[in-house]
Amino acid sequence: MKCKMVDEYLSLKQARLGEKFKVVKIHNDLGINMYRRLGDLGIVEGVDICVLKKSFLGKTLLVSLNGYTLSFRDNIAKIIEIKKVS
Repeated sequence: MKCKMVDEYLSLKQARLGEKFKVVKIHNDLGINMYRRLGDLGIVEGVDICVLKKSFLGKTLLVSLNGYTLSFRDNIAKIIEIKKVS
């Protein structure tokens, strides 16, 4: 799936499928261990990220970044602030 490029600010949970975004900030709401774990997975400020799929109720997201895919729950997606890339 190819990612389209557009402009706007929101949380990763609100992202539309297939659009390309840049991570602007990761909030520390879930604790320092989750913040570090996201960094270990490559989700850091400045990285490009694309939502490929969402589960039926939107509780799980499949994202693409740095040439690989990750899946995580919506509570994690809420703390990742993104902006659309133009």
